[in-house]
Amino acid sequence: MEKSSFQISYDSLVEIVAKMIKDGEIGNRFNHLRKERVELIINKISSYGWYIDDFSKESKISSSKCLKFIYSNFPEKLDYYFSDYYNNKMIQIENDLKSTYPKRNAIISEAFYVHKNKLFHSSICLFITIIDGICDDVLDAKFFKNVKDLPEIKVKLEEKKMKYSDFLLSPIKNKGAINGWEKELNKYPIRLNRHEIIHGKAINYGNEINSLKIISMLSYVNFVLTHFD
Repeated sequence: MEKSSFQISYDSLVEIVAKMIKDGEIGNRFNHLRKERVELIINKISSYGWYIDDFSKESKISSSKCLKFIYSNFPEKLDYYFSDYYNNKMIQIENDLKSTYPKRNAIISEAFYVHKNKLFHSSICLFITIIDGICDDVLDAKFFKNVKDLPEIKVKLEEKKMKYSDFLLSPIKNKGAINGWEKELNKYPIRLNRHEIIHGKAINYGNEINSLKIISMLSYVNFVLTHFD
């Protein structure tokens, strides 16, 4: 049965109100953040291979402390800080991913299993494939497929016009070592590059820090996909 013009108008109004409520919820969720500062910080941190997955008021990550480590030229302290954070959050991240992407449970379980068993070459490769997989599930686009030199998912996310939260996408809107071109990798403070890993050029990437960095990226990407639907 076809809808009447009144029903169509009512349905449209419901959609508009629902979007206004959602926009308000997003605004309230992030209005405690100094947006320009946070955008700068998370982009700077991602250049060292680390990604932040919690921007709530209760977040245990101190962005100021991270900046201090970077500008004081203590990248090893940044590594220790985030390693501790993500090691403590490992079980939660794995469970969240399994709950959100149940069809990927087998590969998610295997990726975390090999990480916990210190098979870091394997864990890094698996985590990288999961990142592209969950992006494809949610946005029908890839992270590691570039469109105009930036992740394909950037275009899909920008289409959502997230006026309250697009500042959190700076690690996606700016290329990093993980998805940079081989010829430009020397300009980054680390060399952890998906192309070199997957195509066999990199051979010394298999360590706990690098595996945790990719876990941090996976958790950040999951944050983006599940908060901006």
